[in-house]
Amino acid sequence: MASSYWIGDAEGRVLGPVTLDVVQELVNTGRLQDVTRASIDGQRWGPPEQFPEILALLLHAPRPEVLLELERKEAGRVWDQLRGMQGKAPHELFHIEQGASVDAYRNAFFKLVKRFYPDRVRAQAHPDLRRAYSDAFQFLSRLMVHIENELAAGRAASAMPAMRVTPLSTPAAKPAQPVRFPASERPKPAMRPLPKSPEPAARPSYDAAEFIGLERRDDRVEVTVKVNARNSAMFTQHPLVNLQSGGVFLACHTSLPLGTPVEVVFRFDEPEREIKARGRVILENAGADPRTPVGFGVRLVSFRDSEKNFVQAFLQRVAARR
Repeated sequence: MASSYWIGDAEGRVLGPVTLDVVQELVNTGRLQDVTRASIDGQRWGPPEQFPEILALLLHAPRPEVLLELERKEAGRVWDQLRGMQGKAPHELFHIEQGASVDAYRNAFFKLVKRFYPDRVRAQAHPDLRRAYSDAFQFLSRLMVHIENELAAGRAASAMPAMRVTPLSTPAAKPAQPVRFPASERPKPAMRPLPKSPEPAARPSYDAAEFIGLERRDDRVEVTVKVNARNSAMFTQHPLVNLQSGGVFLACHTSLPLGTPVEVVFRFDEPEREIKARGRVILENAGADPRTPVGFGVRLVSFRDSEKNFVQAFLQRVAARR
């Protein structure tokens, strides 16, 4: 079994327990810097020099200027990819059948948009990369809302009106500029009768916080999560807390401090089932960095094998529909 570590940085943040592979990934991508202390049990701490395996990772971390250059080039690739999305029929962009259901579009949307989730970019990343990820994330989110509206009106999902894209500069000139989508430059679509569709509030906002409810008890916080295909990635996508490590990351407008005891109530919609599991907050993001999702990671301590197997089967069904 891989050893686990607790890591503390100069800003007072603590991550753990995490494996050495996770620490290496965070160091190599620049998301973990200025490590000031470490522990193997979360209680007894020492400087990185007392942990040769961690010190070796820190000593071989990429130089800041190398990371910035790699990120600048990655930004260019993201903007090129975003240009390729312009004017494409949604079913071609998402690689699904023409005339697919709205659930099929939602599943494909979440599969694609997770590549550009802001949490994947470190806080000190090149500004071009942060803007490129933001541009791609916002474009795909607007496209999904457009698809929702088209299907609700009984029309086939069509491409959004073309938008002018600001040309990228060459590497020899100034840094690449982000794609701009000013509303004033969008062509006006032909007038159509207003569709009879559900109220906007009834449609998904694609914000994970809409699925979470918090209620404070005497000795813990009860967290209720409605689990469906739209937010199933909370079990799998976070590098530190996921189903494999016995935890979940809950993106929520209200963060909880480290160590808070919680009871998580998972309410599945297909098939209907309610699972309760106790745990403790092991990671928090209170919103100090606006580029990462506010929320908290929970390590589940009363998650039975039968319940974990049910979640695994649920995730497999979700993946099969994508």
